[in-house]
Amino acid sequence: MPDASATRPVRLGLGAKIFIAATLSVAGVLAVTLGLTSLEANRTADQTIRRALAGVRRGVQAFLTGRTATFAGMSAVSSEVPQFRERLLKGSERENVLDQAETHRALLGAAWVLVTNERGILVARTDYPAESEIDLSRGALIANALSGDQASGAWLDERRRKLFIAVAVPLRASADAAPQGALVAAYAIDDSLAQEIKQATSTDVVFFALDTLNRPYIVGSTLPRDAVEPALAADTAAITSLARDSAGTEMAADVAGEHLIGLASPIRSAGGDAFGGFVAFRSHDRELALFRTLQRTIGLAAVLGLLLALASAYVLARQIAGPIRRLALATRRVEDGDYGVDLDIRSADEIGVLAQAFRGLVGDLREKAKLVEYMMASSGAAPTEPVRGARPSFTPSGAALMPGTLFANRYEVKEILGTGGMGVVYRAFDRELQEAVAIKTLRPEVLEGGGAALERFKQEIRLARRIAHRNVVRTYDLGEASGMYYLTMEYVEGTSLKQLIGARGPLPVPVTLAIGKQLCRALEVAHEQGVIHRDIKPQNIAVEPSGVLKVMDFGIARLAARPKDEGLTQEGVSIGTPEYMSPEQLSGMELDAKSDLYSAGIVLFECLTGRPPFEGETMYTVIAKQLDEAPPDPRTLNPDIPEPLAGVILKAMAKQPAERYQSAGELHDALAAIG
Repeated sequence: MPDASATRPVRLGLGAKIFIAATLSVAGVLAVTLGLTSLEANRTADQTIRRALAGVRRGVQAFLTGRTATFAGMSAVSSEVPQFRERLLKGSERENVLDQAETHRALLGAAWVLVTNERGILVARTDYPAESEIDLSRGALIANALSGDQASGAWLDERRRKLFIAVAVPLRASADAAPQGALVAAYAIDDSLAQEIKQATSTDVVFFALDTLNRPYIVGSTLPRDAVEPALAADTAAITSLARDSAGTEMAADVAGEHLIGLASPIRSAGGDAFGGFVAFRSHDRELALFRTLQRTIGLAAVLGLLLALASAYVLARQIAGPIRRLALATRRVEDGDYGVDLDIRSADEIGVLAQAFRGLVGDLREKAKLVEYMMASSGAAPTEPVRGARPSFTPSGAALMPGTLFANRYEVKEILGTGGMGVVYRAFDRELQEAVAIKTLRPEVLEGGGAALERFKQEIRLARRIAHRNVVRTYDLGEASGMYYLTMEYVEGTSLKQLIGARGPLPVPVTLAIGKQLCRALEVAHEQGVIHRDIKPQNIAVEPSGVLKVMDFGIARLAARPKDEGLTQEGVSIGTPEYMSPEQLSGMELDAKSDLYSAGIVLFECLTGRPPFEGETMYTVIAKQLDEAPPDPRTLNPDIPEPLAGVILKAMAKQPAERYQSAGELHDALAAIG
């Protein structure tokens, strides 16, 4: 007999499939990419360097132009001040003119300032205060200013081997008057300026001046001068062509083992002569580093590319298949009843979303387990037995259905469960569906209101059937038998929260959190349908032996935005239980979802303290407290309540709706953040 395993087809796991597909994809893409890169590397590198240097050259020129324009504007404004101009042109003593020039220099932040008369004769100069009576009219800078035009350009101080950018403005009494002199201010081209430009352009800059023999010497640099200056002096062809420069002159220098490529531009005087220039340098080695790396890689591309593809595919397969495998194992543990699973998957992709949903599901199961464990902890109580409390006081009238009655030729009445907001509630057996149901009938006196009461009951079923959630008692059908209207709904085999609190007293914090979060989920789905419960209280909340909470009795609920002309609920009429009603409900105001959140806060308060926050001997005393008194801190009744949880409850019970949580989902998240 042949071995079955020998003919069984080999099945590849998810990780293996991802590994093979990713390997082929990465290897193919890598081969194509490396081939194209090898062809384009050298050509692109040279073009990149030239474009970058051209852009930096324009950036440096724009920087100098902007700096000069700002300087010229400030000088022009100062020259138009009559008092300042008069002191410069008509000063009785040269020392006074020098003082005014020094004041102007300090105001501008200039390196120096000089003043000439209408013939271009030097009157005062701040950097050489002893000089005067020197004819400067032959220079284009001064000549243009004495002609009435503002001028700027390079100014070379050969004695100090410094280079400046100078701005000259005419001094005259009015816009139409002939210039009475010239005001010249200059800023230095030095290391500080070079550093400013480097910060703005991220490029090394070297400024140089030309001596009388047209030899360059550095006046400002971001690079070591002793390394750059010899390279500039050696490149005589570039220096010679500088005066004819239009698109920039390429230069080269080796600094600290790096080969630098530069683009030089002249710095001209007002007359157009090249007094110096600047070179923007970029490292050729740095620009080519990536391309050279790729070129070296090409020789090993066939082998290394495949290894890289295999490694990438392996990692990718582990990243995808690994978390899925852990999710599967964790699911099996939860299936076996182990809710202590800690699934540490925090990725932001779909797997992370799935893991987060799984953690939320396990958290819900863990909370239900705590709730079930707590309900089982009473002496002699089995997990399926509800904690029996006192039945609601109710004496069946002649119209009531007695146990054993076959109602509507379908429902076998088993027992009277209690009274609802509008009638009597029974446990019955549905012979057609073969399951237990709850039946709620209208009290005969409720129908005395006429058609409005009947329409209210019909509205109840229309609203309730729109809500489908595990934490809400399901509504089945609306019917009529022998003139009696009734509602059939899910029968909950559990214990009311009121009975649980009455039998056990204050509930533990973990149990209360489990109850609160499930209550919020029930309210959230109801509010999304526009339904407000209006009577949230422990009596209307049941806890099944499985730990699932059920919100019952949506009999007095109505749409949040009901048109006023429907006439089903008259304005000013309050429906509910005063101990759990919001101030706006007690005042007969139109309600929204935040009214239910107020009642939910009171339910949480009672779970932790064993009593509602407001009690009184009469209903009117309770109403007055609900309207006027601030709710007490639950920690005054139970010091074991954590401060954050007390804060959540007090916020839910804020008197003003705007100060409460704005949705059931928001209240749920606040409880979830606690534990």
